[in-house]
Amino acid sequence: MSIEDILQALDDQCRQECQEIFSRAEAEAKQILDKAQVEAEAIRQAKLAKVKAEAQSETTSMLYSARLKSKNAVISAKEVIAEKALAQTEERLRDLRSRQDYPSILESLIDEGMTRISGKVVVHVDPADEAAAEMVMRKRGCDYELRSDIETAGGATITDADGRVRIVNTVEERLNRAREKLRMHVSGILFGEEVKAAAGGG
Repeated sequence: MSIEDILQALDDQCRQECQEIFSRAEAEAKQILDKAQVEAEAIRQAKLAKVKAEAQSETTSMLYSARLKSKNAVISAKEVIAEKALAQTEERLRDLRSRQDYPSILESLIDEGMTRISGKVVVHVDPADEAAAEMVMRKRGCDYELRSDIETAGGATITDADGRVRIVNTVEERLNRAREKLRMHVSGILFGEEVKAAAGGG
């Protein structure tokens, strides 16, 4: 075999070995690349899931906040309207004496207070109600004293002789006692809510 043939054989062998090395390297590189791509996709999906979760959480929080603000705005509006309605009611009650049925209202308020008093009854009224209250008490035929010593839009305060028992049955006091019931009643009328309690006596 000539030198040229030997060199050619060595060259062919070298080329074959190099080709095998290149093929193995290329296969390993492809495996590494494929693995890196899988890992990169996993990382991307994990980050995407995290971003979505954070976005969902933020959206939920914003929605809850908006609903809470809306609910508070509705409650606030109801409060304002209810207060206006109650203020109008109080305004009408200031003119209670101008009503034709006021004498019977006064009589009912006095009678209600008297049921809780034993012995001599002391009836405290506004000077404007003195004559009407006197007529009421005369019909009762009981031991009483009438005093026009309070200022009120209507009604009376009833006490016993010693002043130990005191029943305040004025229009203002009745309105205060019934205020929460009135608020519920007004809210029911304005907003269609079920109302079980109506405005009334204390």
